[in-house]
Amino acid sequence: MTNEQHSTPPALPDVGSLVRDRWNGRIGVVMDRVSGRVALRPQGGGVEWFALPEDLEAVALSEGLSEPVREANARSRGGRR
Repeated sequence: MTNEQHSTPPALPDVGSLVRDRWNGRIGVVMDRVSGRVALRPQGGGVEWFALPEDLEAVALSEGLSEPVREANARSRGGRR
């Protein structure tokens, strides 16, 4: 057996945690954990999306606070970031 066969799956973050989805760069709040995937929602509300636990990283609260401001600014510019 190889080490890959003994590796443990990544831990699922706690509901309410603030994380970054490295796959798409978005920051979200963990809403649920379903079948090994994690349901995320933007901090200010919006449409949930699913991510794999290995694509997630914890985010500092100060970093997360700036995400809703960036999203509001993008909306005011017609969606451009």
